[in-house]
Amino acid sequence: MRVHRNRHERAFVVVPNEAARHNKLSLVARGLHVTLLSLPDGTKVTVESVTDRVEEGRRAVAKAFQQLEDAGYLRRDRFQNPDSGLWCTETHISDLPTDRFPAVGEPATRSVGGSPKGVKNQGKNLLLPAPEPTNGGQEPTEASTEEEGDSSSDKNTPSADAEVGKAAKVLSTLGADDRRLSLSAAEVLRLAPIAAEWFTEGHSPLKMVSVLTARLPEHVASAYALISYRLKNQRPAKPQPKAERQPDTRHRCEVCDAPFPLGRTGTVCATCRFELDNAAAFLVGTVAPVTEGEDFPDADPYVAGAARVRAALAA
Repeated sequence: MRVHRNRHERAFVVVPNEAARHNKLSLVARGLHVTLLSLPDGTKVTVESVTDRVEEGRRAVAKAFQQLEDAGYLRRDRFQNPDSGLWCTETHISDLPTDRFPAVGEPATRSVGGSPKGVKNQGKNLLLPAPEPTNGGQEPTEASTEEEGDSSSDKNTPSADAEVGKAAKVLSTLGADDRRLSLSAAEVLRLAPIAAEWFTEGHSPLKMVSVLTARLPEHVASAYALISYRLKNQRPAKPQPKAERQPDTRHRCEVCDAPFPLGRTGTVCATCRFELDNAAAFLVGTVAPVTEGEDFPDADPYVAGAARVRAALAA
C-alpha cells in the first residue's frame, strides 16, 4: 500500500494515530469519532441525528456511541437548564481520551480510558473511613505489632484520606461553576491526590477554585488535562504563617480602661481627669463649673472634694 497525503489549508480534521488504529473500537466507532470531530463546536448531536445522515441503523450508531464513551473519547453530561427547568444532555468529544495525557504509539491491551478493576467506584467512597485490616481472628504477630507501632505516630496528624476526600469534594463541584470543567468520578479520583497537596501546604479550597477557573480558554477540549496541568504547574507559593500578635503592654486608664500612647504612663487619662475635675467642682459648690482647658483655683475645699470624687468614681 502506498499512502498519498495532501496538504490542506482549511476544512480538515486531525486524528491521532492511536485513535485511528484503536483495536478496541469498531470501524463504525472510528468513523463516528472522525465525523464528530469534524463538526463545529456547538452542533446538536444525538443518536437519531447521526443515524439520519449515515447508512448504518440506529442500533449500530448507538453501539458506536457507547464504545467511544467507554474508551474515554466521548462524555455525555446531564444538567438542568436553570431558565426552563428542563433536563438536557451535553455531549463532549475529544481527539484523545480525557483521562490521560497523549501517548506515543499504539494503544495498550487495556481499553483506553477504562478504569482498572475495583477503581471505578472508589471515588464514591473517598469520604468513608477505610476498613480496619483483620488477621483472620488470630493474634497479631510481631511484624504486625511493629507496623502498628510505626504508624501510631501518624495518629496525631491529619489523615491523608481526609485531605483527599476534601479535594475530591472541591473538584466534583467545578462543573457547577462552569460546565466545561465537569469531571467524571474516575477523573476526580485520579486528580484528588494531586489536589490534596494544595491543602497540605495550607492553601484554601477558595484559592484552588480561583486558580482552576481563572482565564479559561474559549474551548476546553479536555477538562481533565486542563485541571491536571494547573494543579501541577500553577500551584501558588506556600503561604507564610502569620506573625503572632504581641501582647499589649501599654498603661491603661483606671477609669475607662483606655490605653495610653506608647511611652506614656499614668493612672487617669486626660478625658477622664477633665470629667472628674468638672464633677468635683459641682459637688464642692465653692467653684463654678469650668470648661476644658481652664485652670482651677487652688482652694482647699475644692481640692478635698475633687479627691473624694475621683476616689469614688475610680472605685
